Amino acid sequence: MKLNNIFSDNMVLAEARPIRIFGTGKGIAKVTFLGEEKVCKNTDGDSWEVVFDAKEAGGPYELCADLDGEKTVLKNVYVGIVCLLSGQSNAELPLKDTNTSKVLYRDNPNVRCFFVDRPWNGREAMAAEEGWHVAEKDAIGNWSAIGYLAGTSIATETGKAVGMIFCYQGASIIESWLPKFPIGGIVVPEADLHPDHAYPDYKAFNTPMAIYNAMLKAFAPFAFNYMIWYQGESDTTGAEAAVYDRYVAELLKGVKELFGIPKFKTALVQIADFKPRDEWHPEWWTDIQIAQKRAADSDPDIKLVVSRDICEDNEIHPPTKIALSERIAQTILFK
Repeated sequence: MKLNNIFSDNMVLAEARPIRIFGTGKGIAKVTFLGEEKVCKNTDGDSWEVVFDAKEAGGPYELCADLDGEKTVLKNVYVGIVCLLSGQSNAELPLKDTNTSKVLYRDNPNVRCFFVDRPWNGREAMAAEEGWHVAEKDAIGNWSAIGYLAGTSIATETGKAVGMIFCYQGASIIESWLPKFPIGGIVVPEADLHPDHAYPDYKAFNTPMAIYNAMLKAFAPFAFNYMIWYQGESDTTGAEAAVYDRYVAELLKGVKELFGIPKFKTALVQIADFKPRDEWHPEWWTDIQIAQKRAADSDPDIKLVVSRDICEDNEIHPPTKIALSERIAQTILFK
């Protein structure tokens, strides 16, 4: 028997959510946390799970798992605010590739991250098998800039531990994040799709449901409090914009079902302006921005984060991420 990779030293468990501890293998799992023991006898399937009642923020704690006689003690565990950060390259952009001053690279024991493996990319700067990482100034250059900066802002404002789950893939199309496809009879002709759908180097992940199945399922049903969604540059055609808001709704519905969280709030980052889009169809880029606003307007649990007024418009990966991350943090806290 074994724990899922997302359970390790330094992890952050979501406050105010049932705490699900799970893994694979047959046998008897006994998990102890904050003086409570939960037991699961798994004799039939490949997976097991125990569930603790929701807890208030606090720590550090230890979590003990006795998996069919093999004992593991996880240390420096906190209960706090957990955010799922998903999307494409602007969600992923490492801190070291932005214009953030290294004066802001600081150790912060209240900010941690977990990197969800991408099975098609080989070993990354961080890997799921390494578990949770605590923010250290010599290592955070490899973190998502938004993840580190927004996480730091949330931790500073709340005084709670913040765990950022990095689950993203550059150049990914929204269809690859969906739980099923096609949806509601929607069919966008191939000729009307953004070229990233067919680019050979992206084939492994840019097929419908690929990322949902390979990445989101990999750590479900680990609980989180909020989601940050920053994607859309690879769906900038008029035909895709016409259905993008419906895809966002289906994505979030699928995530809620997969993780067993019936309600959570999402910060949807509207893609920034990009002047070189004139080489493509400039109105299509705007159409996606409008579709993202439409998605937010249709669901009170989605809040739009506008980026166009605080990000550069001459690069598809705007290097200024501090103001945007602060705006994301404030949106997460709904202030």
